[in-house]
Amino acid sequence: MLTADKIKELIEGINGISLIDDFTIDETGSLKGRIAVATSKNNADLEWDVHISPTYPFKAMGREPIHFQNKNLLDYPHIMQGGNLCMHPAEYENAESQFENDLKQLKEWVEKYYVRKHNDAHYEHLVVNHYLIRKRYYTFCFSETQDGFAEGDFGMVNFAALPTGRKNDSSVINYVIQKFVSYVKIKKKELPCKISKSYQSLNSYDGVYCLLNNVPSIHGKFIVEDFDSIKGLFSQSQKNYIHSFVVSHRNKCDFFPLFCGYIIPGGDVHWQAMMLFMDNLPIEPVRVGTGKNRFWCTDFRQGIIQWAETVDISYKYFFGRGAIPELLANKKILIMGIGAIGSIVAETLTRCGARYLTLYDIDNKEPGNVCRSIYPFYTGITEKTLDMESLLTQISPHVECTSLKSIVDLMVKTYAAEHEDNTALAKFFDEFDVIFDCTTDNQLMRLMDSIGTKAQLINLSITNHAQDLICAFSPNVTETVLLVYNLLKRDAETDMYNPTGCWNPTFKASYNDIECKVQVAMKHIIKMLSKLEPLNSFYITEDDLNLKINKL
Repeated sequence: MLTADKIKELIEGINGISLIDDFTIDETGSLKGRIAVATSKNNADLEWDVHISPTYPFKAMGREPIHFQNKNLLDYPHIMQGGNLCMHPAEYENAESQFENDLKQLKEWVEKYYVRKHNDAHYEHLVVNHYLIRKRYYTFCFSETQDGFAEGDFGMVNFAALPTGRKNDSSVINYVIQKFVSYVKIKKKELPCKISKSYQSLNSYDGVYCLLNNVPSIHGKFIVEDFDSIKGLFSQSQKNYIHSFVVSHRNKCDFFPLFCGYIIPGGDVHWQAMMLFMDNLPIEPVRVGTGKNRFWCTDFRQGIIQWAETVDISYKYFFGRGAIPELLANKKILIMGIGAIGSIVAETLTRCGARYLTLYDIDNKEPGNVCRSIYPFYTGITEKTLDMESLLTQISPHVECTSLKSIVDLMVKTYAAEHEDNTALAKFFDEFDVIFDCTTDNQLMRLMDSIGTKAQLINLSITNHAQDLICAFSPNVTETVLLVYNLLKRDAETDMYNPTGCWNPTFKASYNDIECKVQVAMKHIIKMLSKLEPLNSFYITEDDLNLKINKL
């Protein structure tokens, strides 16, 4: 634990740091003092108020345990609204080493940003403090639009409600923007957001947007907090449109968001949303001019802006932390059989950024399926395809997920039984680029092998107790699968799971048993389909220590 005497001793041993006011303990148990950091050339020393938490050197509640504050440096990078230096120091094993490193990082900031006036190339969004608005938090997600916005654009926003969340013991009212409708010209123009049809089809509410003529910032990094500071960024046409929206919606809603857009480096439009309530509107009529030239217009009156939280969920940001290559993400993928293996495949592709998935299964989801698939129990008994489609669209706003009816199984097999020429079936499956067959239906496997579809066919199956996973690529899927099962010589008949009643037995394996092998397989399948690895059938075996990939 640091003491005031120890801090004084450490500071005396560091060149370029001097103690101005001795450290004392306040009523919260925190250490507070004042130091100076020497600057090069003819600049005066920079003085900093220092606040050290009782938890030092440990972070608590995600907050750094030490703060260096100088409210005269707000124009400089990494200085927050209260004058605190934003820093993320390396972690040391004891308080003394940590304190010495923190002072070293402070000196580095002074040299880099204050003395050399360096500016980071990396763009940071405006700092917005999110407070409770009438005892609630409000959050709006938006994405890029199909077309760009005109200069000085304004109009209506359509947005949909998402489930209500919780944070800090208060409700979070969540919304997603569906589209912008421009009224800047006589003929309105719709600008849909790039999100899936599932979200576009939700019930809509109305708001207003205005593309501002400048960034609504203070010191280039904090958002403005009062209407006097922002009203000059709106054109008169935009202000008048806000008034017309209020007139047309006064009896339709209690509040609406006003989205303020501005161009950020790279050319994207970023949106901030202020909440406006009909019973306390911040706009008022203003009389301008004299005599015959006198007219009324709309302007903002004094007041504090209530900013909601906004999040850009455009594809490049939503999957910014990791995604499959674009070549694969844009392919049309059919997953046949969404049980233990197929459900994991579907979820993995969705979380990795796949855009177009079609699901097929003949079975219903029941409670017994939950333990080794990704289905929730909460939705009860329902068709697997419907439950999975709902789940995947909840995961990603960018996946277009559809389902084939179970009767397709009857239609496909009836046609194959009655026709020697499978050209029509081939055309049906040619609509897809990739087909995962996870059905364990040997008849369907042979049929898919024989129709000659242009789609890349991938058959995934697993042995009892998930000892092995087999992945076979077309052509010759059936031959490959039978070859591997013959090589493995697994006993497929004993120690199976037999449910109560007249059921076919099924293999035993936990979700973990299955999921670890499917994920390893998917890692290589994704690389193969993205042409980062040669296309090669393989099977995965397991010993006491490792999973082994055996390529054919």
